[in-house]
Amino acid sequence: MKNSPAIKKLAGYLALLSLTFILIVGLLMILNHLQIKTHNPIESKAIEQLIIQLEKEDNQQLREEIRALDLLARKAYFSSLWQLKTGAWLLIGFGLLFVVSLKVYNGQTEVPEVQPGKVLHFWALKSKERHWIALGAGIVLVVALVVSFSTRAYYTDFNSYAAGEKKALSAAEGEASTALLPDNFPDIEEILAEHPSFRGAFGLGHSRHSELPVEWDAGSGKNILWKTAVPLPGLNSPIVWGERVFLAGADENSRKVFCYNSENGELLWEREVNNIPGSPAEAPEVTDDTGYSASGMTTDGQGVYAIFANGDLVCFTVEGEQVWGLNLGQPDNHYGHSSSLQLYRDKLIVQLDDNQARRLLAILARSGKSLWEIKREGDISWSSPIIVPKGESAEIIVNNSPYVAAYKVDNGEELWKVNCLSGEIGPSPAYGNGMVFAVNEYAKLVAIKEGEILWENYNFLSDVSSPVAYGDYLFCTTSYGDLACLSQQDGSLLWHHEFDNGFYGSPVVAEDKLYCTDRAGGTIVVEVGPEFKLLSHSPLGERSDATPAFAQGKIFIRGYEHLFCISKQ
Repeated sequence: MKNSPAIKKLAGYLALLSLTFILIVGLLMILNHLQIKTHNPIESKAIEQLIIQLEKEDNQQLREEIRALDLLARKAYFSSLWQLKTGAWLLIGFGLLFVVSLKVYNGQTEVPEVQPGKVLHFWALKSKERHWIALGAGIVLVVALVVSFSTRAYYTDFNSYAAGEKKALSAAEGEASTALLPDNFPDIEEILAEHPSFRGAFGLGHSRHSELPVEWDAGSGKNILWKTAVPLPGLNSPIVWGERVFLAGADENSRKVFCYNSENGELLWEREVNNIPGSPAEAPEVTDDTGYSASGMTTDGQGVYAIFANGDLVCFTVEGEQVWGLNLGQPDNHYGHSSSLQLYRDKLIVQLDDNQARRLLAILARSGKSLWEIKREGDISWSSPIIVPKGESAEIIVNNSPYVAAYKVDNGEELWKVNCLSGEIGPSPAYGNGMVFAVNEYAKLVAIKEGEILWENYNFLSDVSSPVAYGDYLFCTTSYGDLACLSQQDGSLLWHHEFDNGFYGSPVVAEDKLYCTDRAGGTIVVEVGPEFKLLSHSPLGERSDATPAFAQGKIFIRGYEHLFCISKQ
């Protein structure tokens, strides 16, 4: 097929351009591979020597120096990985351009007639040379692509390290830092007596605390014991152990953990979360409804644990000393990561469901080392795990689309799995009377017992807030303002009431009363029972998407700007 002279001329220039690019980028990638093989950026003799020294002496300055050097290696890794990925895709694109343009140029096979006074382009006369040059460019392209993928495979151990696998640095830091925490853990009764996680002990939405206020008014100060500004934004709810209240906050540039005195609101300490091995150089993209610090923290009264939208997981002592930190891989999440942490004895339970994989992890709370990790079927979710103690062990219950599943806390073994949900899953499961309750808007509410569906309901479905089961009742709140009470036994509606504002925070039961904080910051208190009985509707004075926490006759609510402590006065 003959092409017009203008098209042939353009094709010739494009072929030359793409050929030049392939040769330059391909050779650079080959040289980069040779340099990495000679000088591996993730194997530092300096770090190795410092680790050996750290094993001999517990030195905070030495640990910081190791973290700083390791961070430089991480930055080199991410830079090289980006170059390899980008270079590979560019080579493929320009390789295709070269093939197409050369084919167009070669569309007219005969040598054109030379007109007097006209000099033909090199490409026009050297058809045999064109084939050799094309072959050479193809060889460079293939070698560069092979080098790219082999070099990325060469980083496999580094990625595993970032995900929390055993490595020399984490082992040395673990041995040195775990001395900051005792080996013993609180028993179940001690945990139930505190408010150590999102929605209370084990995430079940119950509180044993009493003498709690039922109404308050931030405007007049009625029953407001104190309020204090929180320096960084965050949608995680407060957790409480003893006389300490913990929060996390973050923006695009900073991540912090805060500790307050529960009696007077004094900021006891705040700690910047930085120099975390594997932490990405740039913050992920998140939405305002999620932010950089939406995941709930947890504590066992000795260690305090927090996770952020970039995958950084950190442990501090309750006095504010960093014990360990690691990065679990930045979640590929189009809203931002929001799954809250849970603890069971020595195991920190992390649910990481993003667009790439659905993972459930158990991490040793004292050292940050991985105990077990399983990959699950299904799609991304923003739900949080709950823990159901059973005898000497416990079960982990998790949601994602389309599954609700239970796992052994000891080894991650799957006990049962039910295909019953759809959509983007935000609410966490609830548990009561041996049944698991799972819900999502535009899907359904289901009751499950030992992997079998007992009943389904299609009304008053929440898309953010989590249900709570208590006594014979199941309570659900929705983002459009409904509060519904259903029978646990058959899912029948006992009552429902529509409020002016929707709910993102989850309901919690304390003293046979249901506390629900709406998005305007008003907390509705109703009596737990088969009939609707509103006890109060108390304003906070600012917006809130958090869930209340309860301890020692006090209620703690996080607003968009302040942390409030509410107590009878």
